Amino acid sequence: MSFSSRFKIVAIALMLAVPFSYAAKNTSGKVRSVIGDVTTQKKSEGNWVPLRVGAKVKEKDVIRTLVESQAIVALPDGSTISVEENSLVEFSQLVSEDGVQTAMTDIKSGKVRFDVQKQTSKESSFMFKTGTATAAIRGTDGAIGLSSKGTPIASLRNGKLELTVFNQKVEIKGGETIITTEKEIMVMELSSSGDLEFLNEIDAMLSDTSMTEDKLKAAIQAKDIEYKAKQTAAKDSLKCFFEPLPDIIYTPTVTIKGTCPAGVGVEISGERIESTGEPLQFTPNWAPSAFGEKKFPVVCYSGKVSFDCAGLTTLYMQQPDTTVSDSGKTAMKPFSVTTASPLVVCETGSAVIEGEFDPADTAATLFVKLGSYTSPNLVPLSAEGKWTHTITINDQKGNWNERYATVEFNGASGNVSARIDLAIDKTCSAINLGRPALLFQGSDPIRCEARVYISGIKDDIVILSTERDNTPLKETYFDKNAFSTIKLKQGLHDYTWTARDQAGNKSEIRKKLGCFSSSGAAIHVRHGNRERLRVPPPPNGVSKKLAKDLRFEVTGIQRDPNQIKSVSIKRNGVEIQKYEGELSIDDTKFSERVELEYGKITTFDIEVVLKDGRNLTAKKVYEVR
Repeated sequence: MSFSSRFKIVAIALMLAVPFSYAAKNTSGKVRSVIGDVTTQKKSEGNWVPLRVGAKVKEKDVIRTLVESQAIVALPDGSTISVEENSLVEFSQLVSEDGVQTAMTDIKSGKVRFDVQKQTSKESSFMFKTGTATAAIRGTDGAIGLSSKGTPIASLRNGKLELTVFNQKVEIKGGETIITTEKEIMVMELSSSGDLEFLNEIDAMLSDTSMTEDKLKAAIQAKDIEYKAKQTAAKDSLKCFFEPLPDIIYTPTVTIKGTCPAGVGVEISGERIESTGEPLQFTPNWAPSAFGEKKFPVVCYSGKVSFDCAGLTTLYMQQPDTTVSDSGKTAMKPFSVTTASPLVVCETGSAVIEGEFDPADTAATLFVKLGSYTSPNLVPLSAEGKWTHTITINDQKGNWNERYATVEFNGASGNVSARIDLAIDKTCSAINLGRPALLFQGSDPIRCEARVYISGIKDDIVILSTERDNTPLKETYFDKNAFSTIKLKQGLHDYTWTARDQAGNKSEIRKKLGCFSSSGAAIHVRHGNRERLRVPPPPNGVSKKLAKDLRFEVTGIQRDPNQIKSVSIKRNGVEIQKYEGELSIDDTKFSERVELEYGKITTFDIEVVLKDGRNLTAKKVYEVR
């Protein structure tokens, strides 16, 4: 089970028709945290003075941070802006009136992290300015700012952001990063999106003037794959738990409680705490008039790796008047969703979404939507106002990347739309059904290389493991179809490739492959290439023939007979012996019994054919006197 599956958060789907009243006007944020050397300048003029926790931040105020410094500012609706190190930021506009919030933050240098609450009014706007670019966001969290080259750069963990730069409008969503150079606007889908430290690493790559844009993209993607592997390892190893929030709260503050192992960093609403293993507690707050849904994404840090480890939501409302029917009984809620959010989808391979509605409203409609799928009207299919719907989710259906499901209710009490976030665990075998495919592309015994092609990777992560003679060589992470090449070891060896996805589905290839690079190979004949034998002449009537051992060795192939294809021996031009194949050649040293004749010269030609295609030749001449 994945790390995210340990959390159960109650979804908010109850939208009561309660008249909201709004405060008149609020034009300030509040400093929640200050680290290091942070100063402020009121209304962009006057002296720079140290910024203190609890201080108000108003329109035109400027905050400056130096090395290893940070300031977190909480806005009236519960949104937070974290001014990171070496940054200069002006809060150009900050207005909240009659439920409409307008905020403009001008990043003159450096970067900020942000966690913006969903805006309750369509007229509300939350904007960032970075040099010549502007960014509009609505309910999102991530990082934005200027690169070291002065170009806009932004990265989202969740939500949406529309960046206007170079007279172009570009929209990115959660999980994406936008990088601008002097020539190009690049939008990349990265696992690291929303992580400030990774964004700084991208910034460092941008400052390398020798790197082309193609090389830059490749370097970022390679770094992201490495980062994603570290994220997965961190998620699997950490065990954190956060208590679910109430469906509805009636006070402008909430207490978030949880536990994490010692040493784990936890961040909520810009505030970061390093766990000691004891219970954790956060208390975000906002203006009493800022009614609406409140979200609190929990980000965990393991070293320099960060990832979402919970998503807490609640609905802040005015205390409603109790409605009593003629019978004296409290009226039933018009509509609710009882399924926890985020909904973990794992073992069953399906999302089960449930709730209630007023069964007296028979003309109502109720639909559950997930991606391109829409359920039938669930009202006539439900008994006593309790509804449930199950949606199968897996890679083969192509819906395992969906981030949320939507419930739409239309009845006499009004129209309600509720969102249930999905935590789809791709490590579960019920979700991740397909397995990666491996195809052997071939080997080159001269260049000593072998190549395989890994495919079937779509929105998944696959680890390719390579072994030689049952000894691990390396592991490589892939998030898309690709080729993989390895260097072969000299000689003949057994190689195994295993491709395994997040759910453990795997494919395997086994091959016996040779590396026969033999540039220094030669035939060494014992006692040289010419040998004179002095023997007494045989008596009359006795054969003049005598036997001799012809000895030679193939050198320069590391004494590996597997590199030899064949050996041929000829006596005075006539072949007298030939060795071929692995069964007959079991050594690099040869000793052949040959026949010589007294008083004559006998010539032996030796030819060795290696598996890399080279032919080696040598002569041995015997003169018997």
